[in-house]
Amino acid sequence: MRKASSFMCVLVVLLAGGAEAQRPIASEGLKLAVIASMLSSASAWEAIHGCKPFKEIYADGEELIETMWGKAFKYSLDEANAYTMWWFEGGTAGAADPHSNPNDVITANLGKTVPDQCHLDYYHKDAPSAEGANFTECHPWHANSCCHEATVVTPTAMNEGYGDGYQWDRCGPMSAACERFFVQEACFYECEVNAGLYRRFTDEQHAACSATGVADGATVTLASGGSYTCVKSAWGGNAENKWELFEMPIKASFADAWHRACANDLFCGGGDFFECAGNYHEQLAADALAAESALPVYGIVIIVVVSVLALVCILCVLCMIRKEKKGEPVFTNMDKTPHPTSSKTAETTNAA
Repeated sequence: MRKASSFMCVLVVLLAGGAEAQRPIASEGLKLAVIASMLSSASAWEAIHGCKPFKEIYADGEELIETMWGKAFKYSLDEANAYTMWWFEGGTAGAADPHSNPNDVITANLGKTVPDQCHLDYYHKDAPSAEGANFTECHPWHANSCCHEATVVTPTAMNEGYGDGYQWDRCGPMSAACERFFVQEACFYECEVNAGLYRRFTDEQHAACSATGVADGATVTLASGGSYTCVKSAWGGNAENKWELFEMPIKASFADAWHRACANDLFCGGGDFFECAGNYHEQLAADALAAESALPVYGIVIIVVVSVLALVCILCVLCMIRKEKKGEPVFTNMDKTPHPTSSKTAETTNAA
């Protein structure tokens, strides 16, 4: 009985030790689960929706500028009548520059007047104004800007400002040369006062089509008179908003340089930034559903650890059985071992 009890003690110790060892392993398993989840959401996008190099999505700068942002921009070879998304200014931060915004000249060439309001409405100011000395990321607009410093304080702030699915690096980190063009476009959209001249929908259209009870695609009466048919949005509801651009002419040289800089970088789907955002959220929902039905990573880790411990115990038992058969038992029966005190008493009795 004592031999069996000793063996059970060893098993208890092994299992107890294994349970203690399992705690940090399970903790590591949780970390692995989080990492695996992050990696799966990134890699699933590439696998399912096809992240490809820019040069495989867009044939040239014209396709890039007229596809990526929907119909917001138009490629123009007539550069005397087309806008640029970047230039290098001078002067003192927040003060008028020695030379004006070159886009103001383009507006004049096109017979338009530079606005004194920021007609785009999302994170924009109501009217353009100068920014302070810390306005550095979108510095060309420091003297007259439609954007607040907080909106464009860093590339990361601009990249993440519109939420998940609207980042430009959904297919992984971009080269510095390529990412710089996305920063320039973001600065241009947020800060350029002349962009408001190309807003797709008017305030009247927005008010009429977003009113309570107006059906998708309904024909409405505008406040100024006349009828207008609302545009159905691909995501439901009417499309009339205050932030979207429409066919703003962009210099061909800028668009072509963007295409060259990003040729080997990856972008998603068919190259439409907004279509990619919709696909992104569809993919996240699919990933979440798959994760719910799959065994968690930490569960797999626990199963593996328990299996290893069980194998170790079986090997120990087999080893003990082998030694028993060879006459070299790991444990001996304490009852069959002469007790020192009993031997001395027997010797004393015999001597007497």
